[in-house]
Amino acid sequence: MCCLFGIYNYSGSEIKGLSKVTNSLAREATARGMDATGIAYNHKGNLLIHKEPKSAYSITFRHPDNVTAIMGHTRHTTQGNEKHNFNNHPFPGNCKNLKFALAHNGILINDKSLRWNLKLPKTKIETDSFIAVQILESQRQLSDESIKYMAEKVDGSFSFTILDTSDTLWFVKGDSPLSIIHFPKQKVYVYASTDEILYKALVGTEFFTEIKNGEFEEIDIQEGQIMKILPDGTIVTSRFNYINDYYGDYCWWRYGSSILGESTYLDDLKNIAKGYGYDSETIDELLNSGFTTDEIEEYIYCCE
Repeated sequence: MCCLFGIYNYSGSEIKGLSKVTNSLAREATARGMDATGIAYNHKGNLLIHKEPKSAYSITFRHPDNVTAIMGHTRHTTQGNEKHNFNNHPFPGNCKNLKFALAHNGILINDKSLRWNLKLPKTKIETDSFIAVQILESQRQLSDESIKYMAEKVDGSFSFTILDTSDTLWFVKGDSPLSIIHFPKQKVYVYASTDEILYKALVGTEFFTEIKNGEFEEIDIQEGQIMKILPDGTIVTSRFNYINDYYGDYCWWRYGSSILGESTYLDDLKNIAKGYGYDSETIDELLNSGFTTDEIEEYIYCCE
């Protein structure tokens, strides 16, 4: 359970106080991850990544107002100690034609077998998500075809965002949630993993007036879709073969807590609850009172 978030400004003009929007998105995104926070963006021809093993509430991101795209991630750790910052998102990558940054929401279960079968190099990065970077690098080109290849190789739950040095922003949609809205008047896209996070983050920003006036549109993205935003704001889509019939302990995020992953889900839920001031005993008391784990998770987020 992590969160993707970001902004894409294709207007050609700067947005005053753009860092405020970035920080608002990051802080609302802590609802899905408090262990680490990071962003990536291009400035003066360089791809910059700023990430720290901290909650977004302990970080203030600062970047120029004329940045075209900001790609962000908040992390709930599942694999790879967040205290080692190289395990945190976004991850840098390098293809022959472009450098890029990649962020992932979900859990990949075949990273070790892919590294072995595809003869990819060992790395100090322990996070399952990094296999996506290695697969893309192995293709030597960042393109629709190489991203399709990567998306069809990985197994598990995912949505990816990829920002390259041409200021193209890619979305790769599996079963992990993703919400994108477009402000045509401002020529800006804003996204986050859920509607709730996205709209809450924009309260108090210059975009909220347009939301109240209905001057925006929701961008639909489906499972198995690759969507890219080009520097002129054009959206181009393609498809990959997405298989979503996963079963096992790792799939509680898709099927809820009523299957084999109950203990994994409960352990994660208790860890998250600590960050919101609820100890394990409180969670156990709620369970004994008849609440389901899904209801407890919703209560924690809604009452935060």
